[in-house]
Amino acid sequence: MTFDRPDAIISDLDNSLLQPWNKGVGKRDAAAIRRMTQLGIPVLPGTGRPPIRVKDLVRELGLELALCSNGGCCYDFGRQETLFVETVAPHVAKRLVEYLLEQKILFIIHTPTYSFRAPGAEVLPRYDGRCAEERFMLGPDTPVESLQVLKVLAVECDDKAVMARLREMFSPDELSFSISEPRFVDCGPPAVDKGSGLRRLAELKGWRLENILVMGDYYNDQTMLEAAGKSAVPASGAEELKAKAGFIAPPCGEDPLSAAIDHFYPGLLEGI
Repeated sequence: MTFDRPDAIISDLDNSLLQPWNKGVGKRDAAAIRRMTQLGIPVLPGTGRPPIRVKDLVRELGLELALCSNGGCCYDFGRQETLFVETVAPHVAKRLVEYLLEQKILFIIHTPTYSFRAPGAEVLPRYDGRCAEERFMLGPDTPVESLQVLKVLAVECDDKAVMARLREMFSPDELSFSISEPRFVDCGPPAVDKGSGLRRLAELKGWRLENILVMGDYYNDQTMLEAAGKSAVPASGAEELKAKAGFIAPPCGEDPLSAAIDHFYPGLLEGI
């Protein structure tokens, strides 16, 4: 079955849609997003970031929805309301944080409106350079079990070793894990990933999965790419993902999203 326009377009941000040098959107990709908005086609980030870290970009691009926290949260910035949210159980979050502190693994706790940082994670150039957020330092009296924890992000660590150890400590009923980029491990609610978030959102909105275009570059994008009918991976993305992609787009920084739209929906961007 062929379609002349997508039901929705969802793109990962870091190392996919956003240019690596200034974290902005390429000129043609930005024009493509404006065209889709004019046509009434929803475009939204599908990102590991929490809502607070996509707010400015969503407003800049004139978008409304954002699928955040690796599929655990969807926020409607147009209506200023949460469509759905999944959080880590309080006792699980507390146990996870205690272990990371004990092992001196740097981490950030994401909540919907702000973040907490572990001692030693005050400055993280690779992370901080992307956008600003309201943040606090995690202290001995911080009541972790009372926070609405969307995700705990272990940073600048041996990603594979840390994830393997955490999988030994926590059951699939307690936490889900993914590697969002080298040396970053995402610890989120059980059975939550970008694919589950996409399916949940599509059901809410009445979108056909087979007519959704998704773009992503790394392992935490894999379930989202598999859930959608149209999948694109930038040439700069992980080799395993490119091997299964419906389309290999130009690398990050060279307007990969508009190229993916051209490939799957020829003529939709005519004149751009």
